[in-house]
Amino acid sequence: MFNKLVLNCINCQALALSVFCTLKDEELHDLNKEKVSYPYKKGQVIFTESDRPNGIYCVHSGKAKIYKVNSEGKEQIVRLAKDGDLIGYRSFLAHEEYQAFAETLEECVICFIPGSLILKLLSQNIQLSLNMMEHLAKDIITADQKSVDLQTKTARERLCEALVILHKSFGTDADGYVDIRLSRENIGNLTGLAIETVVRTLKDLDEDELIRLNKKRILIPSIPLLMDEARMID
Repeated sequence: MFNKLVLNCINCQALALSVFCTLKDEELHDLNKEKVSYPYKKGQVIFTESDRPNGIYCVHSGKAKIYKVNSEGKEQIVRLAKDGDLIGYRSFLAHEEYQAFAETLEECVICFIPGSLILKLLSQNIQLSLNMMEHLAKDIITADQKSVDLQTKTARERLCEALVILHKSFGTDADGYVDIRLSRENIGNLTGLAIETVVRTLKDLDEDELIRLNKKRILIPSIPLLMDEARMID
């Protein structure tokens, strides 16, 4: 199904962005030897809910979404992943089946790291263990805040907050637009809003000059102003 790619972890730019940035030379050699890298097309599934993890995925390049499906068949995006981000690590560490689906948003290269190596590295590298714990804690805090926002913020505030977070997480491209292109449906699945509400609210924000729209591209002239609109504290 996949053609393996030959990638060298030592020269990997995404390594510096990942929890593996503190690996020692010998550990990095083991990671380079045992990890397997695959190319993924846009919209390709990485893993599905209820699968049993036997390792961890790390995004070498590209962007992916992790999402759940409710009883009505609607997606709810839990988080987005970019270069250097881990996917599926929580279920692996908890020795549980995956609690969500993972799917690419664009063409990606994703590395799979066997569970036996992950456990070995965690047991011998304290800093890696601390990095993983910090990564997990930040994910939990973000999820808790999102749950509160869904109950206390208006649609406009939720959308503004999501745009600020996307800007901070993915940065901007050469033209100043947020460096991730999401469909209106995916924005709705990320914020818990209906597509119609997303379309209308984005149009309103554009007219109010809080953002600039160019199809799927979004430019944010002033992050502080958008944060104020979202009732966010820096």
